[in-house]
Amino acid sequence: MGRVDGGMQRASGAQLVYGELRERILNLSLEPGARLHEAELAAQLRVSRTPLREALRMLLAEDLVEQLPTGGMLVRRLDLQDMRELYAVRAALEGLAVREACQRLTDADLEVLGSLVEQMRLLVDHPAELTRLGGEFHAAIAVIAGNRRCQQLLRQLHGHMRRYHVLSSRREPRRRAALEDHRALFEALRARDPEAAERTVRDHVLAACREGEAAAAGLLSDRR
Repeated sequence: MGRVDGGMQRASGAQLVYGELRERILNLSLEPGARLHEAELAAQLRVSRTPLREALRMLLAEDLVEQLPTGGMLVRRLDLQDMRELYAVRAALEGLAVREACQRLTDADLEVLGSLVEQMRLLVDHPAELTRLGGEFHAAIAVIAGNRRCQQLLRQLHGHMRRYHVLSSRREPRRRAALEDHRALFEALRARDPEAAERTVRDHVLAACREGEAAAAGLLSDRR
């Protein structure tokens, strides 16, 4: 029993360290390309190296860190082509979700979506809140659409996209444009117009990609 309990404690500790490091990577607190020094991280997080190493292995499996030939690790660098591919896939999935949502929307659904757009208007000058609300808006549409596979794929994309999205959401013009995009998408959904909704959401996602490219100039490598 003692051995089982110890294993459970190690697993729990590794999960906690993984969650903390993952969040720091995704919100860019740990910058792309930053070297991950085990001794420093263990001291900062007040953990031993065993759960830290397990957490780093989990991040490596998720492709959020890179293994160096020397054996160390660093935060995976931002990559221009990777960003383009992620946004292209997201545009297609979001387009599918809004088309299907148009067929299933209820008045109660529209009330929820409209409330989120209004909150976005009030918090447009607060990038973190705007990002959170935008995420809730798109997640709500995916739930309304009722396509389980589409929801699953969008969730998988979300983690990797957060680093790129943080870059574009820092720019004030993009925040204003994103608000207008969400208003337009809401109106297309309210009209239950699948073509307009798909066109609007695709344009919105690809505009965010272009803004991310501009915001990250000099930070992203281009492997085309």
